[in-house]
Amino acid sequence: MNDYNHYFHFQREEWRKLEVSKDQILTAEELEEIRGLNDRISLQDISEIYLPLIKLIAIQYHEAIFIHGEKMEYLKKKESRAPFIIALAGSVAVGKSTTARVFKLMLDRWFSKTRQVELVTTDGFLYPNKVLEERGIMDKKGFPESYDRDRFAKFLTDLKANKEDVEVPLYSHFTYDVLEETRMMHNPDIVIVEGINVLQADQHESLFPSDFFDFSVYMDANEADIKKWYLERFFMLRETAFQDESSYFHPYTKISKQEAETFALGVWDTINGVNLKENIEKTKYRADLVLHKGTDHLISDIYLRK
Repeated sequence: MNDYNHYFHFQREEWRKLEVSKDQILTAEELEEIRGLNDRISLQDISEIYLPLIKLIAIQYHEAIFIHGEKMEYLKKKESRAPFIIALAGSVAVGKSTTARVFKLMLDRWFSKTRQVELVTTDGFLYPNKVLEERGIMDKKGFPESYDRDRFAKFLTDLKANKEDVEVPLYSHFTYDVLEETRMMHNPDIVIVEGINVLQADQHESLFPSDFFDFSVYMDANEADIKKWYLERFFMLRETAFQDESSYFHPYTKISKQEAETFALGVWDTINGVNLKENIEKTKYRADLVLHKGTDHLISDIYLRK
């Protein structure tokens, strides 16, 4: 089903009326620290879009805790509830990373840091570049086959099995590769899992990642807008992070602007755009909630599964 018939539709003005709190949960300085390079998110967005959403997530979290408690009491068991997992999906350059960081900071504040909130990106579950090159799929980086899906499935299984310590692989956008070191998560209450692939389903797998999620969000926008944002971000990085000689993309600071634009357009047209159409966009209707951005990079419409 490729429509929103099974969703409630809220335009921005309608959605913002769900939460009338006058308290500002983030400061301008905090928002600036977590905002992506060309993301236009503002404090107004925090109060009008994200605050109602965080309250909705909190309601679902408390409901899950209550149901688990009732179930354990009935079964006469003393098993603590597994982490509440929030999935955040969407295209490259649509603003997922900023939104994920906003979620974490706002959930920390909402629960007054009485709940341990963790953020994990699925970039860490990519195969290392060496493996991608050996398999001849370096130009498919970000496609389903470029991820270690067994490792990702084990990670989610460990979380839901209440494993005390769960290993999280790490990724560097600076070196454009998976890092050798990992980090450990210790008994988190809420885990935000952000990545282009989190809602993708492989018919050959016995488990889908979405089987483990308690709430899922898809960041949406028209492809033409996402492509424009991707190019904007590439050139902003070309003037900043790529200037470091250790950066994987440093060589693209040494060519002309026209050559750099040709390269970036080629990456979009042969990799990111293709992946969006063939894989990512198809997962949109698996999400519990869709945040749709307009051409100004601001959220205009919200769709909540009925």
